[in-house]
Formats: sequence, structure tokens, C-alpha cells
Amino acid sequence: MENKKMYIALAAIVLFCISLAPLIAVGEVEYGSECSISNVAPLIAESTFSLSDTTVYIGGSIGEPIEFSVDVSDANGAADLSSVMLVLSDDELISDDDISIQLNKTGTVDTTTSKFETVWTVEGESGLKNVLVTAKDSVNLPADNNGVKVGTIELNPVIGFELKNGTGGALTTISFPTSTPGTRNLSSNQNGIQITNIGGVAINVSIHGTDMTNGNETIPIANMKVDGIPMSTTPQLIAVGVEPSTSSTHNIAVDYPTGIPTGAYQGTVIIEIGA
Repeated sequence: MENKKMYIALAAIVLFCISLAPLIAVGEVEYGSECSISNVAPLIAESTFSLSDTTVYIGGSIGEPIEFSVDVSDANGAADLSSVMLVLSDDELISDDDISIQLNKTGTVDTTTSKFETVWTVEGESGLKNVLVTAKDSVNLPADNNGVKVGTIELNPVIGFELKNGTGGALTTISFPTSTPGTRNLSSNQNGIQITNIGGVAINVSIHGTDMTNGNETIPIANMKVDGIPMSTTPQLIAVGVEPSTSSTHNIAVDYPTGIPTGAYQGTVIIEIGA
């Protein structure tokens, strides 16, 4: 009886939204037979994937292209490679209602490695999906560990946030106590301002504003500071990667110019949330 033995190792996977950072992993398994060229089921080694931590999130929205690329090695030669498929699943099991994405062989990396790629356009699916990988060789032998999880992707991510003042109430304004001209580092009545992520993906927080005016008199926006950094009319990043169900807290202060006339000054502070 012919001993059917062959190894296929998933050597690299790159998963990214266009303009997003790539995620790469490398690994290889080799087999040699002393009597003949033979085959075994392909092997996808989970330990070769750096994108295996479920805390890794990549977002994709409707109409956005996502490129998938996988390098697969086969000790019997690149020509023996047949098929690689990615499965986007709500759980970590492959089922009929999962999203299946067939990758196409697009080239040969070397004598034992072929590249499989595709560009998939996000449609109406939503939620956090587990990214699973399957592979098979030219005689349709499936990988022993088909369905190995290599990461997660958030489709049509929901961005949600709450803004609260230092006492936990809704943030409806940013105001400062009455004081005399020349007073410096006067803290906002609402400190510390809390920005809570109630959505499904990590968020970034930026802030900018306008001068505060009273008639022809002005308190420049640069006199207002967030976490000690002067503000401007241009958005500046104050928090990066605030994870779901966590908060970012910030303090705003102002310097009242020396010699400025008394009165009520009004302006605008804009807090922007992005993913």
C-alpha cells in the first residue's frame, strides 16, 4: 500500500483593510520519504500565526475592500497546492451560514511555496467575526487542523461612546469658574471629563475648539489646555485605541489673559471620536 504522506504548512498570512497595517506570520513544516513522493493531509500550524490573539480588531465597513493573502508551502512542490479558503464565523466552528472566501492562486514564491490572494468587499454583514483558515492539496486532502483560528475582524463596526463630567453626569457644557484677569490653569467645572467606549471597536479621541469671545474681546483657544497641552482650531489626538467598555479621562483648564475686561465669554469645544 502506498504511504500517502505530504505536508502543507501555511507559511504566511496577511490580513488588512486597504490603508490599514498588515499582520504577518511565518512558519514551515517539511517531510521527506525515502521511497517515493507521497502525500499526507495538509497541515496549518496555529503557532505560526501572529494574528491569533482575539484582542486584535480590524474594522471593515460596507463597500470597503479587504485584501487577504496567504503563502502556502508544500514539500512536494508548489504545483501540488490546490486550494486555500478563509471562513468568517461568529464562533470558532465552520458552519453553512458562515462567510466563505475562496482565495485564488496568484503566483509562486519559490519552488515549494505558492501565494493565494483575493480582495473581498464588505457587504451587509456585521459584528465580530473569527477568521478561520482551511487548505487542501491537489488530491483534495484537507488539513488535519482545518478551521484553525488566526484572528478576528469587526465587520461594519459600531462606534459608540458616552461623554460624562467628573461626577458621572452627562457632559452638556464645558465651563470655568469666575475669576480675575491673569488667573492661570483654572480647571473646568466638569473635570475630569470621561469618554467611555460603548461600541464594538477601539476608538480614538481628538479635541479642538474656537476662541471664547465677548463682543470684541477674545480669549484665544490656545489659552485653553487639555491635559496641559494648549488647544487649537485643528483637531489634536488626546487618546488612542480606547478599547470597548473602557474610558479615557481628561482635564481641561484655561488661562485668563491679564487685563482682559470682565464679562461672560463664550466659545466652542469639539470632541471627535473615530475608529
